[in-house]
Amino acid sequence: MKDIAPNSLTAASPSDTRWQLAQRVAESTYFRKGTKLRAFLLYVCENAILGRLDNLTAQMIGTRVFGRSAEYNLSEDNIVRVEARELRKRLEAYFSAEGCREATVIEIPKGSYVPVFKPREQMTPALPEASAWASILRFDKAGPAMRWLVPALALALMASLGTTLWFAAANRRLRQQHASAEDLSMYSDLLGSLGTIPNREPQLALSNPKVCVFFGLATNTPALEPAGDVIPAPKELKTTFAFALKNSDRDLPFHFLQLNRNGFTGIGEAVAVFQVGRLMQSLHRPVRLTQARFLNWDQVQKQDLILLGGPASNDWTYQNDSNSNFAWAGGLIENLKPLPGEEKRYRSETKPGGTGVDYGVVKLLTSPYGFKTLLIGGATSAGTAGVAEFFSTADKMRGVYRRMSAAAPGKVFPSDWEVLIKVAVHDGLPMGTSVVAFRPNR
Repeated sequence: MKDIAPNSLTAASPSDTRWQLAQRVAESTYFRKGTKLRAFLLYVCENAILGRLDNLTAQMIGTRVFGRSAEYNLSEDNIVRVEARELRKRLEAYFSAEGCREATVIEIPKGSYVPVFKPREQMTPALPEASAWASILRFDKAGPAMRWLVPALALALMASLGTTLWFAAANRRLRQQHASAEDLSMYSDLLGSLGTIPNREPQLALSNPKVCVFFGLATNTPALEPAGDVIPAPKELKTTFAFALKNSDRDLPFHFLQLNRNGFTGIGEAVAVFQVGRLMQSLHRPVRLTQARFLNWDQVQKQDLILLGGPASNDWTYQNDSNSNFAWAGGLIENLKPLPGEEKRYRSETKPGGTGVDYGVVKLLTSPYGFKTLLIGGATSAGTAGVAEFFSTADKMRGVYRRMSAAAPGKVFPSDWEVLIKVAVHDGLPMGTSVVAFRPNR
């Protein structure tokens, strides 16, 4: 079975609310472009509703959904188990965001391929195990541990208060900047078609926690020493991870697994979501919030995106950086073609206590397929917040816009552009921003 049509339920009433729910999920943004995952979801839901549980084995799913032969070896080809993990992730993402108002949710318990339809009120948030809480709250009765507990709680309270004040200040600034629609007119040129095409809402992608990246090297010997979080990938894993690769990488001789331990959504990225989302709302350009881990190569190239966070927190930042003048290189930004007065490298410097200087970029890029990507990120979480605030504040961005417009008078505003921004950081908070350089890429 290559795919399942929306009306393929034959032995039960098409008006079954469970089947209608499965169809809504399949037509959501989390499944619409993933043909195989969509077919997987509808196949297991249909057979579960009809009571045909014998059809919900790995062997049957591999044959009917993924086109494997009837006698294929599960120990050598675990595509069903791999795709089931992705299916569970997307179901969780759908019911947490786009389907947050659904009265019933679909779950596929681990170790099984039989979907379960649960009323939402029966779901309870997962709590840490008792042992985990014990490890957090454990302290000696004698008293030394208590001496650090009170100041630690005080620091946590101060950090929480600081974050609240930060959000309040950002909200106040955004209210002021969006007071007049005329102030925002320049964003029509800056963003181009991003968010204006019907049925093509940009995905606003947050950073991804702990993601494995599979990649290859085209040289005869590995140019990268496997160390730390980079390990050689056994040949047996090639078929398992092939779906995540670009076509050009699949036949490369060396493959590695890289564990990104730094990927997280920090407070700076959260502030950036607030600022950019508020701006897009004011411009009447709808966006959809997602996580970078739900993207793949095709989606990154063939849909409009807003990527938040530098490479330390968002792997896709690197992938959309190949044609840029201001390119990420570890913890610094390289100026590949510096103009007079510009430096070749801009390195972030943070002192103990979270005070220093960060650098970040705002870029509008066009993929080979004509889709737009807006990239906003700093080397640190505070840098990302500072860069997002700069871009979302019309009074700050207006000077850059005028200079880019003046760079080619009488011509159409550049479809692609880049801005390098310096962020002053104090106590882990962005306290000031300034433009270092920009490039209108025509």
